[in-house]
This record gives sequence, structure tokens and C-alpha cells, in this order.
Amino acid sequence: MKKSMLAAAVIAASLILLTGCGKKDPAYLSGIKAADYVDLADYQNIAVEVAAPEVSDDYLELYTQYQLSMNTQSKEITDRNVVQSGDIANIDYVGKKDGVAFEGGTASGYDLTIGSGSFIDGFEDGLIGVTVGDEVTLDLTFPEDYGNADLAGAAVTFDVKVNSISERVAPELTDEYAAGLNIEGVSTADEYKEYLRSQLMEQAQSTYDSEVQGQAIQYLIDNSTFKKDPPQEMVERMNLSYTETFTAYASQYGLDLATFMSYQGSDAENYENDIREMATETAKEYIIMQAIADKEKLEITDKEFNTALSTEAARAGYKSVEEFKKEQDAEAYREYLLVDKVVAYLLDNVAVSEPAQETGE
Repeated sequence: MKKSMLAAAVIAASLILLTGCGKKDPAYLSGIKAADYVDLADYQNIAVEVAAPEVSDDYLELYTQYQLSMNTQSKEITDRNVVQSGDIANIDYVGKKDGVAFEGGTASGYDLTIGSGSFIDGFEDGLIGVTVGDEVTLDLTFPEDYGNADLAGAAVTFDVKVNSISERVAPELTDEYAAGLNIEGVSTADEYKEYLRSQLMEQAQSTYDSEVQGQAIQYLIDNSTFKKDPPQEMVERMNLSYTETFTAYASQYGLDLATFMSYQGSDAENYENDIREMATETAKEYIIMQAIADKEKLEITDKEFNTALSTEAARAGYKSVEEFKKEQDAEAYREYLLVDKVVAYLLDNVAVSEPAQETGE
């Protein structure tokens, strides 16, 4: 299985934050000679095809409307007075079981979106067609699996009065609206659109950079020749790191690791092998980066390392660098910094061209 986009997104965190001893052994780049493992491809003449980042006017307009839709406001409906699906009905209601109001079944001035499924079956549908100001009695039954045992499966009535109906309306993009957003440098509708365009351009540039980087690294993997497999210790370190990282991600969504990996294109029988394959490929990538660093005399100086380590320790909430080193793998962090520096070097030397345009017959 190819490394998933999610794997690419979390690899830095997973390899940096793996707890470890940090010893200089074959589990780390510092413990090997990269040239013993790989004959490098010509990394000075890498050519990739990636479309230049851009934000079209049409896409900007769609994004603008999306942003406006995220800030809808309630507006009373005045051109009709009958409840329809999708309306927000302001209601008073009293729920009764055996003619007696039950706890939690009474409210006044409640805004209910008709069709939202917020209430038990039949409640919202029973309000469709009711005129504002009218009252209606709904004969309903609570679900058998309802959380309140006293009401589960019980036949009840709801006396409901519709006070008003309204709808959610997206605001119009005006200078006044734009100024009210309190965004620095934005006081007009046109400035707001340019602000949104800059956000989209940042996203497009990030996607572009990632694609260029991905193609460049893939070129190196495809065209470099490994004389022997990466050290087993390195593969095991990265395999454990991936496993711990993916397990943590899975738990955030209430999933086990096998299910989580199925969403990445794996399956229950092979996901462990797929993770190991990711680890092996990552080890190869790192060894290639180290080999380039050796040739170009790229390194992380102690000053660079200590500065970055202090920043990372503070970002991660540690009280000191020493505390960070006790709980995290500082050697893996140095490794990450080196790989990042090599990638930056490569990107400065990659020749990027536009993909060829397909011509219609």
C-alpha cells in the first residue's frame, strides 16, 4: 500500500515525538553511513510537472458565498404563515403522558428547525401545514430504546402552539458587513474578497509545494538504487512510531487501529504489513536524504539544533529542554531537522514545469 496522505501529514510528528533513548545506533541516521546503503539518483536535475498555484474568480466567488453561509442570520418569514419543511418554527409545547405533563416535556419560545430530526418521530412532521398562531395536539409514541425508561415506548401527547416562523439567511456582502468582521485591513467588500483570495492562495501554494516535494522525493526513490535494506533497527523504530501515531489518531475517532487503517486503504489482514511497508519506505527516504546531506555537506549545527529544540519544547508545553529530552527522542528530532534542510535544498534546485495540456480530438 502506498503511503497515504494522512501518513505524509503526520510523519514529522510521529517520528519526532516517539519516546526513545536517542543513542547513536543503526536505528538513527547518525549511526550509519548512508553511502553504504544507496547509490543516489542525479538529484541536481530533478524535473517535475505541477500546475502553478492559482485562485480563479469563480472559485473565489464560491468560497465567498460559503463564508457568508457560515454566518447566516434568522429572518422572520412574513410572506406566508404556514409551516413548511426547513422552516424554523418558534413554538410553545407541553408533553403529557396519561394526561399529566412529564418532566422535560415543556418549553416556551423554542426554535425548532422542521426536518432536523431533533424531536421524536412525528413531532416535526406534525407541525407542517400548521398556521402561525394556531395550536395543535400531536399523538405520538416515544421510541422503545429512548433513554428515559419512564417514557420509552410510551404513548404521549404534545400540545403545541406555533408562535412564528423564520429562516436562516446568508448576509449580503456589503462594505458595512465587511467592516463589521473586524479583520485587520478589511473595511470594504472588495478588501474582504482580497483577504479571502489571499487565504485561498496560501492553501494553493501549500498544496503546490507539497506536490513538488512529493514528486521530487518519489523521483529519488524510483531512481536511486539501494545496495542493501535499511537497518532493521531503523525500520522497527519507524514502524513503532507509525503504529503509535495511527493508534492515537484512531482513538480520537473512537476507532481501533484496524478500522482506522481500513480508511487508509488497508484491510484487517494486512494493515500491520502495510504499516511496516510505510516504515520501510520512510527509512529509505531518510537514508536518501542523509546521502544527499553528506555529498552537499549539509548538517544541523549545535546552535541550530539547540535553538530548534528550545522552540519545540516550548511549543509542546515542556518547562525545559531537559524535560523534553527525558520524555522525547531528541536524536529523532535532529534527524527530522536534517531531512527538512535537505528537502529545502532539493526544492531550490528542482525544475518545475506546467503539465502538458490535453488536446481534444
